[in-house]
Amino acid sequence: MVPAPMIKAAEAWLKGATDDIRNERLAPLAEQARAIWRMLRQESNVDLGAIRLAGSATQRRVELDVSVDGTPGSALGVMSQGEVNALALSVFLPRATLPASPFGFLVIDDPVQALDPAKVDGLARVLESTASVRQVIVFTHDNRLAQAVRQLSIPASILEVTRRPGSAVQVRTCLDPAGQALQDARALAADDSLPPELAARVVPGLCRTAVEAAFTDAIWRQQLRARRRHDEIEQALETARVRLTPLAALALTGDATKGSEVLRRLNAWGRPYADTYQILNKGAHVAYDGDLRLLTSDAGHLVTKIRATLS
Repeated sequence: MVPAPMIKAAEAWLKGATDDIRNERLAPLAEQARAIWRMLRQESNVDLGAIRLAGSATQRRVELDVSVDGTPGSALGVMSQGEVNALALSVFLPRATLPASPFGFLVIDDPVQALDPAKVDGLARVLESTASVRQVIVFTHDNRLAQAVRQLSIPASILEVTRRPGSAVQVRTCLDPAGQALQDARALAADDSLPPELAARVVPGLCRTAVEAAFTDAIWRQQLRARRRHDEIEQALETARVRLTPLAALALTGDATKGSEVLRRLNAWGRPYADTYQILNKGAHVAYDGDLRLLTSDAGHLVTKIRATLS
């Protein structure tokens, strides 16, 4: 008969060996989680350290070491709600994308919740990376993720789901702000029931909105590539958005005060672009007496040129 102390010693050894094997298997996933956290954290001063599995039976748990500016702390005690959500995603994605997983896709519900703008950019990059090995489907009511995907030029299909009368569900491609404004302008220009004097004011305004949105998207892409912070970009845009010319100058030259350069730069693209810009720069305060359908077409060409040249 084996003495009880030897049995207890064997049990203790087995438990320790089990913990070691478990944490050894966890190590690659923990490293992936830390890599994802580094992408998601953006401007956060919270570092993610060791990740361990602890406990047994019904008391199993994950232990996370975090530090704030180098000082150790409790994850839930020092993190904001947005950081906790980002941490949860960091831990989830490595497990969900294991090579042994039989699923070729991930479905993620509203990961944008409580994230600040910088972390939404990080989330977009993380999802882009994950999409290289899995199909990624994200449901969200927050349009910031779609905006980040566009600003970072990440290839993705963005769909809009709406409930129509009679509970009919409609799924359609979600247009960016410039595309939506152009679509509305074309629809109004083609609507013969709309009073001409009203169309002459509204359609140019929508075309101008489309061009402003295209310049704004270009500025975001340029500034993000230059690693400017979100608050810095917002501040620059806040000053430039007052009028079209400072906005165009910021997009074309990087300096909102160089409005005198705008027409020269646009003429270098081609005279029609500069002419369209000048018409739209007059604003919607004066009724346009030209062909509205031609104006929407010209505005569309200008938006396309802005995207191709400045993005």
